[in-house]
Amino acid sequence: MTTSESVIYCAKSWLGTPYLHQAAAKDIGCDCLGLILGVGRELGVALPLTVPAYSANWRDPHSGGELERMADRFLVRQAPGTAHPGDILLFRMRRDLPAKHCAILIAPTQMIHAQEGVGTIQLTFDTPWQRRLVARYNFQN
Repeated sequence: MTTSESVIYCAKSWLGTPYLHQAAAKDIGCDCLGLILGVGRELGVALPLTVPAYSANWRDPHSGGELERMADRFLVRQAPGTAHPGDILLFRMRRDLPAKHCAILIAPTQMIHAQEGVGTIQLTFDTPWQRRLVARYNFQN
C-alpha cells in the first residue's frame, strides 16, 4: 500500500497539467481519470496502460458505471466514512447519474482534480462535493 504522504506529494506535482480528455501525461495533459492513472503509475501501482473509450460528458446517461467498476478492480475500496488525505474520491455529479468524476484528497478540505477548460487544480472539498461522493479508494501495489 502506498502511503498517503506519497500520494499527496505526487498528486501536487501534477498541478498545472492542462486538461486533455483520455490523457495521462504530467505537464502535457490529463483528465480526472488520467490524473489517477498517472499518479498511481508514478507510485509503482499496477494500473491498466489503456482504458476503454469514455465520454467526457458526465451528463451522458448512456455510458456509466465503467469508472466505478474500474476503481473496484484496480483500487482498494475503503469502508464508508470520513475521507482521509491520500484517498481517491469518486463522484456522481447528479443523483440520477453514475459516478463519472474522480479526484485525490490532499488535506481534510482540499482535493486535486482535472477539469475541462481549467486543467489540474487544487480546490476545496466542500459540502457540495461531499454530497456527490460515491466512494473512496486507496492505491494498491
